[in-house]
Amino acid sequence: MNGKKMMFYLFAFFLLFFSACKHDELQVYKESDNYSNAADFVKNNYNFTLLYAALKQVNLLELLSKEGPYTLFAPSNKAFNDLGIVRAGDFATMNQDSLRMMLQYHILPRVLYRNDVPVNTIDNKYVNLAGKELFVGYKYEKACANCNVLADLYVNGALAPKVTQNTVLANGVLHLIDKVLKYQPNLQNVLSGRKEYSMFVTLLKRTGDWDRLARPDFTTVFAPDNQAFEKAGITKQQLENLDPASYHKRLSRVYLLYNHFFISDMIIYGKQAGSGYYAGPFYRVPVVGDEDYYFAIASNPEMEPFIVEKRLVNGNRPLRKTNLQPGYRTDYKADNGIIHGITDLLVLPSEAKIN
Repeated sequence: MNGKKMMFYLFAFFLLFFSACKHDELQVYKESDNYSNAADFVKNNYNFTLLYAALKQVNLLELLSKEGPYTLFAPSNKAFNDLGIVRAGDFATMNQDSLRMMLQYHILPRVLYRNDVPVNTIDNKYVNLAGKELFVGYKYEKACANCNVLADLYVNGALAPKVTQNTVLANGVLHLIDKVLKYQPNLQNVLSGRKEYSMFVTLLKRTGDWDRLARPDFTTVFAPDNQAFEKAGITKQQLENLDPASYHKRLSRVYLLYNHFFISDMIIYGKQAGSGYYAGPFYRVPVVGDEDYYFAIASNPEMEPFIVEKRLVNGNRPLRKTNLQPGYRTDYKADNGIIHGITDLLVLPSEAKIN
């Protein structure tokens, strides 16, 4: 057999071999002159008309047309709609410096493909154009031989599903995300700047827990809004007159977890071992200063936050449970923690009264 025939058969063999195999996770990113830069891609994609308007409003399009490289975590139109932004003109009414920083928060000065992130990890930190750290997680799962691969990317809790990741650009890569990334310097800034949490702020000030939210120590806050207090028949005047010495710490501390996590972190890591009414919760931790009670997040699809008493013998049935607010009101990042909105109180004053 001459050399030409040998080369032909070898080529045919490798062609058949690779075509017979399915490599769902094998991704090759090739440079091409046909790719759009980030600015042009956003301009010409109907999913990003509001993002384009925002970038144009603060003169960031010129930056995204340059060589880069960049990674753009691109909120969809729906992500902006969830925040009440429905037309391009809405951006003109905003503080322009704040809008510019918010958009810079979504851009990395480097290329980051999904497969650059370690599998099934959280809190991989990458510094964005605003000079702040983004926390990126990657959930990989193939439940069975014939099941589709789950390969979701999360950035500060916002989801980039497999089908919206790794859009190759001439000057980087783009990932569509389902939420606008939110940021404030500290947790006090977040809560005091949103009137729907004014009653919760009053409670924290009365119980002495407010000052913690300005410290650098990480805190994850599950914040009930004003409607939660009103549904429970509690007025702001009652909160202002509250005597903290008459109540157990769980009255306010059930909402303050002395750590740092996004809702997506629990999806990536999965459920804990456990038993009782909500067996195997996503998360469970003692209430600081009132350790006979636990804050937990249920293993059900709704991921309901609840409180349970450690000493109960009847299957650890929750004393009270609530729901998370819609996704655009969770995962609000600050330098010293994260805030997630919830719809109901977990402890009523009458349930935390010292007898």
